[in-house]
Amino acid sequence: MDTTIRNIDPFVYKKLKTKAVQEGISIGEAVTKAISEWLGLPKKKKRSIIEIEPEHFGYQYRNLSEEIDEVLYK
Repeated sequence: MDTTIRNIDPFVYKKLKTKAVQEGISIGEAVTKAISEWLGLPKKKKRSIIEIEPEHFGYQYRNLSEEIDEVLYK
């Protein structure tokens, strides 16, 4: 979402921009992070694909990926 914010103190903006560059993030990401923290919103946890637990759908679906491959690729 594009938003215009007016009346930001130039010194504060310069510090924000410097910190964002140091962190390797955009000004928008930095502002979103600052506002989220100020509002007390929970932090988004970065998840790794390794953390995803396998889902058991029942034995009738044990060959489902092979059956899908058969339909799609043959």
